[in-house]
Parts: sequence; C-alpha cells; structure tokens
Amino acid sequence: MNIQRLYPLIFLLVLPVIAADTEPRPYLQTSASYRLYGGGLGNPTAPRPNDKKVAFSIEGPAARKIFDAIGPDQRYPCTEGSGMRVRHKDHEHLTCTLSKQNEYVCSFGFDLVSGKSIGGSIC
Repeated sequence: MNIQRLYPLIFLLVLPVIAADTEPRPYLQTSASYRLYGGGLGNPTAPRPNDKKVAFSIEGPAARKIFDAIGPDQRYPCTEGSGMRVRHKDHEHLTCTLSKQNEYVCSFGFDLVSGKSIGGSIC
C-alpha cells in the first residue's frame, strides 16, 4: 500500500488534536496563597509606599502543570539531599518543587513599585 494514499486519512484523524491545541483554555481555579510585604522575604517588614512586594505560592494540580512545563530538574543547594526536586525559570524568580510526599508547589513574586518579577521563596 502506498503511504501517500494514507495522508488524507491521517490528516483527518490528527486535525481534531491540532485544532484542540490551538484553542485557548479557560481560566481554572487553583489553591494559592500570597503575602504582601516590604523589605526582603528573609526579613519582611510592613509594606511602605516605596517598598511593596507580593509573593505567591501555588499548590496542587496547577503547580504540577507548571512544574512539568518548566523542566528539567536543577541542582539547588537548599534542597540537596532532601529528595526534593526543584525547577526554575526567569533567573529563579519562578521556582517549583516536588516533595518526597508528592506535593507540588510553585512560588513567584512581583515588586509592586517597579512591576518587575522577583522571587517568591527563599532557602
């Protein structure tokens, strides 16, 4: 059988999958927490007009999807030997972890004065 004769059939079978990937997905709810602060995460202070930041932490299935999307695992001195897997993006401003207990968490933050991305977690 000539493989070229199968191309139209293959196209018809694959088209719904291709079309499904081009449609934007709706917003989904997730489990998250946040903290407004000034100073640094290691020594936070009350936010001030010229020093306001926010740190977000996302847990559960959404964190797992982000973790899977930003791979591969990276060496991270803070978790070495703990069995925790760590992945980063944006100069470690987005950090996702997978614990030994199979719990996914992603952290990120923003400087609300400058609008710049900052880290949302520390060692």
